Amino acid sequence: MTETVIPVHIPAALLPDVEQEAGRAGVSVDRWLLNLAADRIRDKVVTERFFTRTPQDSDGHAFLDILNSSHDHAPMIGDEL
Repeated sequence: MTETVIPVHIPAALLPDVEQEAGRAGVSVDRWLLNLAADRIRDKVVTERFFTRTPQDSDGHAFLDILNSSHDHAPMIGDEL
C-alpha cells in the first residue's frame, strides 16, 4: 500500500486530548488518527451495507411460525396494548 503524507492541523486546545488518547492506546498520534479514520470508514461501509441489503426470499411462513409458537399467556407488565 502506498502512503501519502498530508499535513493535519489540530487546534492547540485539542492536541493534549489527542495525545492523551493516543498514549492510552499505546500508539503514536499519527497511528491513532489513522486508526480513527479507518474506523469511521469501516463504520460507514457497514452501515451502508446494512441499510441497502435486500430482504431474503421468504413467503412469511417462518415469521408466522414464530408468532404462532407463543403461548397463550397474558403479556408481561408494560407490554400490554
